[in-house]
Amino acid sequence: MTQQRFVVFLLILMLPLSGCTSSLGTGLCGQGYDEMYGGYDYDFSIIETANDNSLNVTVYLLNGGGGWIEDSEEFQEMQTLWVSLNVKLSDGTEKGIERQTQDWEVNGDSSNTSYWSTNLYFSSPAGFCDSGCEEIQFSAGDYDGFIYYDGTCDNSPWIDIPQ
Repeated sequence: MTQQRFVVFLLILMLPLSGCTSSLGTGLCGQGYDEMYGGYDYDFSIIETANDNSLNVTVYLLNGGGGWIEDSEEFQEMQTLWVSLNVKLSDGTEKGIERQTQDWEVNGDSSNTSYWSTNLYFSSPAGFCDSGCEEIQFSAGDYDGFIYYDGTCDNSPWIDIPQ
């Protein structure tokens, strides 16, 4: 075997160990998934448009630990997780929501709403979906990587908003 073929052969063997690159039939993202990313996964418990056309989304951690979603002077903690929600409207435009978005409430479920332990809440103002809300895309990450959607190896898929 030539040296080039040997290097290619080694790279192919190492590919399944690189984390979220293959399924391996386990439903997870590969053998290195838990080791590299801690197996952090999220799903949605609520995606709804209320009677006042506000959009309410609750994201919950399936496994893994939480983190600070904003700095907290009260608890003397620094932000460790970055979270965002994109909303695709019926006209094709997108609205990006982060913790600092002024017209939305974005709260964690612990430590005075600054920490995401299990549930993370996004609530729009009334009338946000007056012209129609189609899909959401949530993403979360920290210094070490992303939090993945329900073991799929996708950290931010587009999800339909139930009508």
